[in-house]
Amino acid sequence: MKQLDRFLERVRQPAYTGENRCWPCTVLNLAIVAVLAAVLLLVDRLLALLVAVVGTLAVALRGYLLPGTPQIAPRLVDPLPVDFGHGYPGADGPVGGGSLGDAEDEAPADPDPEELLTALVEAGVLVPEGEDLLLDPEFADAWVERIERLRALSTDALATRAADAAAGDVESGAYNDRILIAGERDVWLRPAVAIAETAASETLADSGLDPSLAGPAAHPLRVFLPSCPACGGDVEETTIQNCCGGPGSVQANPEQPVLACVDCETVLFEFD
Repeated sequence: MKQLDRFLERVRQPAYTGENRCWPCTVLNLAIVAVLAAVLLLVDRLLALLVAVVGTLAVALRGYLLPGTPQIAPRLVDPLPVDFGHGYPGADGPVGGGSLGDAEDEAPADPDPEELLTALVEAGVLVPEGEDLLLDPEFADAWVERIERLRALSTDALATRAADAAAGDVESGAYNDRILIAGERDVWLRPAVAIAETAASETLADSGLDPSLAGPAAHPLRVFLPSCPACGGDVEETTIQNCCGGPGSVQANPEQPVLACVDCETVLFEFD
C-alpha cells in the first residue's frame, strides 16, 4: 500500500490538479482518450478498456495526458467568450510572497512600497538620477553573476534555493514549467522569474539590506533587470502581443505592457 502511495505521489502533479486544474486541458485530453478507446474498440475490446482506464487515471492524477497540453489547450479556448479559469493561481512572485512564519501566527503584512524604495536607495542598490532611479552598476554586475550561477542549476535545486531566499517557514517543489513556493500564500514562479528574484534576494542580503526586506524587494527590482535570466539576452519594455503573441494574438490582454527578452521572448515582468 505504501508503495502504491509513493507511486501515486510521484505521478501526481499538484500544479495541474485539484484547485489548479485547467478544465480546457482536462476536456481536451479526455476527448483524446475517448477517441483512442473508440478506435481500439474496433480492434480489441480489452486494449480499448485498458487505454480508457489508464488514460482517464493519467488525466485525473496529472491533469493531462498529451505533452504540451498546458500550452495548447488555453490558447484554443481563449478566443471563446467563456472564462474557464485556466492558468496558475497568483502571479509570478514575489519569492518572499510565501513567507509567513508559524501557521498559528498572524501573517506579517507586506512591506510598504515606499519603505522598500527608501531601503533600496539607502542601501545604494538604486541610485537617483534626476527624476529617475537607476540600478547601481556594481549591484547589477553582482546580480547578473549570481543569475548565471543559478541558471546552471537543475529545476529542483533552483526550487530549493528559491525557498531558502524566502523568509519564513516555506516549502518548494518543481512541477513541469513552474516552481512552487508553498506557504500560507502559495506562489507559482516561472524558472526565469525564480532565477531573477532568488538572485536578487541573495544579492540584496549580501549588500546589507534588512533580511526581512530582501525577499519582498526582489519582486519590484525585476523592473531593473539588466539581462534575461533565461538566456542572458537583452530586455525591453513591450507588449504581450509584440513579444510573443504576434498579430491576432489570442491572449486575453495582448496589449498588456511587459518587460520581455528580445531573444527568447520570455516575459519577465507584467506592469500594472
